[in-house]
Amino acid sequence: MGENISHPDIGHRRISAKGPRKQTAEVIGRRLLEVVVYVKHCRVGVKLDIGDLAETTEIGDWKMPDFKMACAYAAAQNWLILGPNTLTLAPAGLAAA
Repeated sequence: MGENISHPDIGHRRISAKGPRKQTAEVIGRRLLEVVVYVKHCRVGVKLDIGDLAETTEIGDWKMPDFKMACAYAAAQNWLILGPNTLTLAPAGLAAA
């Protein structure tokens, strides 16, 4: 008797009421690197205009804080070199992609 009684917390996933999780800097930084290398087909030393990058890729849908966080993370990893209005693919970026 009682063998079929289950505890309410066992075997059930809890769904957060807070909504979708915010993406981490690493995740969006890696996504930016993927776009630069695989979507834009850049090689080491190639400079991309940030405005052109936003207009021609899905990055245009990112919110500005996410884009800035992605750029900062990629630059901190030495994947991209940030200029005033450009991104330049660094050797470490190509190796990490």
